[in-house]
Amino acid sequence: MVGMTFLTRILLPLVLVAGLLIAPAAASAKRNPYTAAEVCGAGFRPIDRHKLVDSNHGRLLAVVVLTYNAATGQNCVVTLKRYRVGRAHRYDDWLMAELYTRPLRVPSNLDTDKGDFKYYAGPVYVRARAKCVRWGGQADLIVPSNWHPRGAFHSAFRSRWSHCR
Repeated sequence: MVGMTFLTRILLPLVLVAGLLIAPAAASAKRNPYTAAEVCGAGFRPIDRHKLVDSNHGRLLAVVVLTYNAATGQNCVVTLKRYRVGRAHRYDDWLMAELYTRPLRVPSNLDTDKGDFKYYAGPVYVRARAKCVRWGGQADLIVPSNWHPRGAFHSAFRSRWSHCR
């Protein structure tokens, strides 16, 4: 009888509360339905990627993917959300994708996309045949108090000049 009282009065409520605390975190694990190749379009293949991980919490926020289309000589960058996928605006899920070649002063040699997005920032394109590219992305998420862990998350990446074709 003592064992049953322990189960119903103490252990069962603890399990229920733990389930409620874990539920919002599990919702953040939703898989992004998009790939960089889909977002960039036909003929684009991934050639590089960089994970955007928040250094304070160790959370994977997004992945920046560089793609290339050999037929057109274009590169494309997309920042794919990996945390709080499918959510935006309400909690400031800010993403950015950038891509550029030299010379920087020519508008057709640079492209950026930034804002509150549910799934990805981009696609951004530049013609890069016989040119080096610099590419990157950023993720800033403010997670509300009813999620765990809550707070501000940030990660950014910008490559060196690379993928010279």
